[in-house]
Amino acid sequence: MDKRRCAACGCGGLRAGIETLSVTLPRCGLVASIAAPAHRCAGCGEVHFERDVLERAQLSIGCALADRGVHTGDALRHMRKALELRASDLARLLGVTPETVSHWETGRAPPARSAFVAVAAMVEEAIDGRTTTRDRLTVLARASRLPRVLRVKLRASSRR
Repeated sequence: MDKRRCAACGCGGLRAGIETLSVTLPRCGLVASIAAPAHRCAGCGEVHFERDVLERAQLSIGCALADRGVHTGDALRHMRKALELRASDLARLLGVTPETVSHWETGRAPPARSAFVAVAAMVEEAIDGRTTTRDRLTVLARASRLPRVLRVKLRASSRR
């Protein structure tokens, strides 16, 4: 039993366990569920997920949506929010207008495949604690002048 108090009722009886977190994508009617460690209040039954668990669960759901080809505005919105990106920030990274992102997310236009793949890559990397795709998109969004000379280090191969 956990010594912390329930945020909903103030009861001190939080019990650790595994709970199901579900996300509904309203326009396509899909429900994605994931089992994750949580605490349930013995008093009111409220379920409490730790912030880092909740973040990883949301990112994991985003990866599953992308892996299954759920190429919808709802899925794109879920992934963007899991990345803690505002729609205007995503628009800047992708080189589109905020209205375009809004049209994708509300179903007025299908998301561009390239944008969907870029966002899915950012979600996948976020789970692993990497930001490679996001960093590259940020550099491109800055529209800086190209260097005249570029010194490159030989990189080790990741293939074994």
